[in-house]
Amino acid sequence: MKMSTALMPRDRKLRESRLPLAAEFLAGVWLVIAAFAYSYTFTLSAAAGFWNSLVCGIVVAAVALTRFALPDAARWLGLVNVVIGFWLISAPFAFGYPVDGHRDVLRTSALVVGVLLAIFAVISMTVAFRRRSGDFRE
Repeated sequence: MKMSTALMPRDRKLRESRLPLAAEFLAGVWLVIAAFAYSYTFTLSAAAGFWNSLVCGIVVAAVALTRFALPDAARWLGLVNVVIGFWLISAPFAFGYPVDGHRDVLRTSALVVGVLLAIFAVISMTVAFRRRSGDFRE
């Protein structure tokens, strides 16, 4: 019995390895939106917080799109998103984001996106390397 091309195990593995990349891309898009949606003027480093969110978002989205388009050739680019994820976790402390009242949203957003980005980047890299080595379970 012949399988259709949509159900081939290799294609399913490729599709499953792209799910974390889609989450990484959405995290990058959120960072770009957050750069314009939140006011960074009350942080200790006003403009730096804005540029940090904007540049990190653009880089994260570009890396995710590159890895989505070239899954085998760009596997190591996932390390960039892991590093950015850890940077986003430490950025609220480095830039002095306030922790009081409604302004805590900047800190919370950076921490949540940083943790999720690091997790999804590690998952997508692990899946890509396991898929490449043939160690991906059916």
